[in-house]
Amino acid sequence: MPRRFYDALKEALTSSGWSISRLCQEAGVSTDQVTKFMQRAGKGERASTNVDDAVKLANALGFTLDEMLHDQTADLRSEAVDLWRSLTPEERDILRAAARGRRDDAGTAPQ
Repeated sequence: MPRRFYDALKEALTSSGWSISRLCQEAGVSTDQVTKFMQRAGKGERASTNVDDAVKLANALGFTLDEMLHDQTADLRSEAVDLWRSLTPEERDILRAAARGRRDDAGTAPQ
């Protein structure tokens, strides 16, 4: 069952450790608009945001909008994105190679 955008955004934002200001800067959306949305929705008032901004916010947090609204593993994905961003380019290459090796091994492993 899909979650409300407010709930999904609040959870992902908390997991990321980012402020609304940082998220909006990363996403390229209005801080004032998102702050008002979060305040209104947090009080149970009617609140909405446009789809384009919702997509940008989700993407900045490392999700598609669909994943953010449906996926219950938002904390893990957010942590993985944060860890990825903290790696050097060389470390990212090593991690990619290791992940590809595991994937290839799993594909050829006897059942």
